[in-house]
Amino acid sequence: MPDDRTPDAEASLWDRFEALFLDRLQGCLERDDFTEYSSHRQAAETRILARSRLYQGEKLDRVMIHQYTLKPGRGGLVIFAYPRLEYAVPSFLLHIGGMPPARTLLILDLAPCSATLDMTPFGAVAQMQRAALELPDAEVEWLRPVTSPHLLYCPLKPLEPERFLPAFAAVVETWRAAYLEPAARDGDATSMKARGDAVLELKKVLFRNDPAFPVFTRAFGQGMSDVFAEAAFGGDPGLSIADAIEPLPTPGSWVNKKFGVSWRADAQERVHEAPAFLRPIIRRIIEKEAVKEGMPVVTLELVLRCEKKYRSGMEL
Repeated sequence: MPDDRTPDAEASLWDRFEALFLDRLQGCLERDDFTEYSSHRQAAETRILARSRLYQGEKLDRVMIHQYTLKPGRGGLVIFAYPRLEYAVPSFLLHIGGMPPARTLLILDLAPCSATLDMTPFGAVAQMQRAALELPDAEVEWLRPVTSPHLLYCPLKPLEPERFLPAFAAVVETWRAAYLEPAARDGDATSMKARGDAVLELKKVLFRNDPAFPVFTRAFGQGMSDVFAEAAFGGDPGLSIADAIEPLPTPGSWVNKKFGVSWRADAQERVHEAPAFLRPIIRRIIEKEAVKEGMPVVTLELVLRCEKKYRSGMEL
């Protein structure tokens, strides 16, 4: 069934999530004091919108709320909220988007910044909401080292965002009542360093694997993409985007001896633009296509053809 929702209607939906989040955190963050970054590109049938707002609070170092639209029916909402290092509070992670309601991506978690943090309150809520929404009890492999075992996940399956709204509210309320409000200041240098290392690793994993940044880079250019990345992963500790970007593969280093296939440098670079967790999958798909077409060398043209063939529905 075609999705005839307009970008304005989608924005209104995400505005409801954003308003609920801000309302439930009344007193925990400075709602009327924020920084906003936005960008808009209109070309032919393409309309790409992106808007990030940054907030802070007494116990929150950075709260980023990001709405985006890639095309009608395809957009989403991202909320990343990180604690100040003096407080043992889990980071709040939300990404809901894709092409809802038919193909909805959902990632929702409270990511612990300390191994001793009691995640039982969130676990109980997550278990209840997972059952109510009929979500799979599955891990996201690339997120597993930096998230809780209670993460809620919908892998581009049917899920109506309106139906998810009560679950979202329950998790926000749990984050506030069980973690934010009772958290006492802990200025111990060793504990703060451990929490800082955990938050920084979380930011690094998110940056290297988030599918949105390649899309933003192609739409707005590297400069604007870096602005959105800084909004999402700056703060204290702040991720150095330059240091977090993985170096390009050495030209000619990709060789599949089993298939007898090698890669041209520009083809390698194109695949390298994809999120880190997707690159091995993409590489295998393209190498199999090269074998089918009798091509001993993967060219940029083949990569672009494979993008058109397989990428539909993958953008978030």
